[in-house]
Amino acid sequence: MMVILNIVLLNLLWFACVLGASNGVLWPSVIGLFVLLMVTFIYEDINKKDFNVILFSLLFGGLLDGFLHASGLLVYASPFHQLSYLPPIWILFLWIGFAASIKIGMQWFLANPTIGVVIMTVGAPMSYYSASKLGAVEFVNMFEAMLVIGLGWMVYFVCITQVFYNRRGHKNALA
Repeated sequence: MMVILNIVLLNLLWFACVLGASNGVLWPSVIGLFVLLMVTFIYEDINKKDFNVILFSLLFGGLLDGFLHASGLLVYASPFHQLSYLPPIWILFLWIGFAASIKIGMQWFLANPTIGVVIMTVGAPMSYYSASKLGAVEFVNMFEAMLVIGLGWMVYFVCITQVFYNRRGHKNALA
């Protein structure tokens, strides 16, 4: 039941961030992230590994989306800051929410990393494409941006599975 709730909350966060950015408001993203983190960490206490996954994801996501923005491959709606080399705050909220959800909602991907890599490599560009259709992102060069996003998420997920995944066959991959 918690897996489903976690996935639902992550998707609600995605919609709050994307639709909030499309409409120039940040508060839905703040509330969405707060609810996701509270429910996740009430269910499962945060530990050092969880914090490290979130920190790694925030840094990796900041670099990936910062590159997409600084290189001109993507134009983000409503960055809520004036720093042209940084990705928007709402994108960073999504990276934090995704990282917090790995432990519960993405556990199956971690137990099946090959399938997880394929789904992340294809699914992440589709998420950005969906965000573009809702007005949160604009592709300047769609092919190159999709390629960078797909490869970036492939590298990200391989790093997550190799650095944080416990290979001893435990069901709770990040515990």
